[in-house]
Amino acid sequence: MYKILIVEDEELERTSIKIFLEENLPDAEIVGEAKSGYEAIDLIGKNDINLMLVDVNIPGVDGMEVIRFARKKLPDAVIIITTAYDDFNIAHKAIKMKVDDFLLKPIRKEVLLESVKAFAPKLGEDKDGDKSNKLLSRFEAELRKCSYKVTVDILREYIDQLYLEHHDVNAIAKRLQELAKMIVRISEELGINDTNELVVQMEKLKIKYLLYNNKHDAFNEIVKMIDIVFDKMNVKGKLSDGGMKSVVDYIERNLKRGISLEDVANHVNISTYYLSKIFKKEMGVNFITYVTDRKMDLAKEMLVNTDIPVLNIALDLAYNEANYFSKAFKKKTGLTPSEYREKYKVRKEEGNETV
Repeated sequence: MYKILIVEDEELERTSIKIFLEENLPDAEIVGEAKSGYEAIDLIGKNDINLMLVDVNIPGVDGMEVIRFARKKLPDAVIIITTAYDDFNIAHKAIKMKVDDFLLKPIRKEVLLESVKAFAPKLGEDKDGDKSNKLLSRFEAELRKCSYKVTVDILREYIDQLYLEHHDVNAIAKRLQELAKMIVRISEELGINDTNELVVQMEKLKIKYLLYNNKHDAFNEIVKMIDIVFDKMNVKGKLSDGGMKSVVDYIERNLKRGISLEDVANHVNISTYYLSKIFKKEMGVNFITYVTDRKMDLAKEMLVNTDIPVLNIALDLAYNEANYFSKAFKKKTGLTPSEYREKYKVRKEEGNETV
């Protein structure tokens, strides 16, 4: 993810550029807009900027002085001049200050986009952005392989990374909407003809993006789409096809619905006795212990990252009684759900989010 500053005194032009870049550069974030040289210098001093679009003829300190200041403060930033004047002196000064490009107004949108994209390798040196893009590629690969648990685990990592990279809910929403489009596209490639439910869920993301101040909510909204994909495929698991993969994936998909050994055995077309035996051998724990541990993992995540009441968490994880859930949780962690929430929320606020 790279950060852009737009320095332009014409409000209509400035707004038009902002909207165009946001729509066409998913890896870009507009971190500032300045209508004068003084505003630009102030923003440069306060932000880590990767690319600047600078109009030379602006009120107060002129564009050249802004660039001179930027070159000292942000020596590696890409700087593109925008001007209505095809002036040799301006071009000569721009070259001396190592300006990266020079665009004449009125600027055609495709020319602007081509210019920005030309510097993608330089802008792409953002290590955090590289990490989120790698996670996205892994997510796509695992979804294509129909590996439910791995796909969901990578999704959680990806969303955690997005919230580290961005502090603007609009930027997060834009990335998640792009992810939703990818899921619809992959579902079609996997042979799912009826994608109406997926499209409806994707549209909900556009309406509900203001709720994404909480990464737990964002994660749940995307998981709903993944669940729809796997429900639409409706493929009976076969133990011989992938060892325990189909068993584990089926458990993960149904943790919140309540799941029994018999349910899983029916799914993979083998007896409960045989499944119980090989599950313990392959996973190192028995079926009930595995399911309980996974539910406790989900409970921990919800306790730390949301304000959902303990009773609702219990119900969400298919525990009919909150007391039984609390006893099971304390047996696993040594703390009641309320004690765990208090302890780890304090750690999270102090900067240690390990749960």
